[in-house]
Amino acid sequence: MENKKYERIYSIIVAAGKGRRVGGDIPKQLLPYGNGTVLEIAVRKFAGSEYVDSVIVVSPGDGSLDKTYLQIMGSVRVTLEEREMDSVPDILVVRGGEERHDSVLAGLRVAADDAKSRGIDPENVMVLIHDAARPGVDIGIIKRAVEAMEKCRAVTVAMPSVDSVRMISDTTEKSLKNEYSYPIITSTNVRRDLVFNVQTPQVFALSDILSAHEQARRDGFVGTDDASYAEHIGIEVGIVEGSRTNAKITTAEDLNLSVRVGNGYDVHKLVPGRDLILCGTPIPAKLGLLGHSDADVATHALMDALLGAAGLGDIGKHFPDTDEKYKGANSLELLKTVNEMLGAWSVGNVDITIIAEEPKLAPYNEQMRKNIADTLGIPETAVNIKATTEEGLGFTGRGEGIAAFAACTIEGSL
Repeated sequence: MENKKYERIYSIIVAAGKGRRVGGDIPKQLLPYGNGTVLEIAVRKFAGSEYVDSVIVVSPGDGSLDKTYLQIMGSVRVTLEEREMDSVPDILVVRGGEERHDSVLAGLRVAADDAKSRGIDPENVMVLIHDAARPGVDIGIIKRAVEAMEKCRAVTVAMPSVDSVRMISDTTEKSLKNEYSYPIITSTNVRRDLVFNVQTPQVFALSDILSAHEQARRDGFVGTDDASYAEHIGIEVGIVEGSRTNAKITTAEDLNLSVRVGNGYDVHKLVPGRDLILCGTPIPAKLGLLGHSDADVATHALMDALLGAAGLGDIGKHFPDTDEKYKGANSLELLKTVNEMLGAWSVGNVDITIIAEEPKLAPYNEQMRKNIADTLGIPETAVNIKATTEEGLGFTGRGEGIAAFAACTIEGSL
């Protein structure tokens, strides 16, 4: 992604806390989530995006999790390399401090030093600061936040409040923080259309947010988030839309993971003069499949299964055959778009059955698996593809067409 204002983009993932409120002895960033840990999924979202050049993960200041974090980052790198990305971002692990703002400042200083070593002025560097406890961030959120920096000096992701909001006086002596039941306190209704619940990432020019944190340290100012540090030195903060699934994991209830199942079916007619492409793999054959796009019947069935699992309709809704921009389209590219549409949902596994009388598909099975796994960003072991015939029965048995069934699971937090 080329940005006119910034030469390099860093993502700082803050994971220096112990996260004990979730319960148990394991920090919440190391708890299982989707097909990894909370931290691994969060880092994978940024490192796997086209918008980020380097990722800096901030670990606890005592070094207790350094080895664990390095192992996780190694796993992230392997996953990205398996997807054959054009370039895998640098992923650094640095130690943070006692408080969140100390940890952010440590990450910012590493980013500044790294940029200077590359001959880049910090004014020409963008930084996305994100809480590791928000693994539900998706590529759409990252894209909106980065693109908003073309017009803003600072940006935060946020969601409009859906609840009625009341505000108490800041002079109230009795704090609600440690109350199990709320006392009766005089309060005032607040227009909820003016209230936004802040999320991360929050995005800044590196020079701005580094100066803001250093000035706050001199002033003894402690903000509630990084945007408040920017405001402390007079920088206005823009807002872009976040997502309900980008909620912060704070307690065990927030780890309410859900698994959904989807299935899809598609069929295309066999005709002369067309290529036969299945799961993105060209297959030598006398006849090919007829369709508006490349007519990759197996990939189309999988797209429908994924859309169905996420409750997003079907491929006819999103890629109609009346739209010329999809004429001859590569179905793997359309599958990539569907994967992005899933947002915070992660693909667990897929199973595809291709029904064709001929040609024999076994020699191409491994390449088909690899294509699907790379496009979805999942291990090949999570993809199963099998082919069968109908023993001469029906339109597939007569060689008039090819059909495909697909099933999938997607995982996420409700």
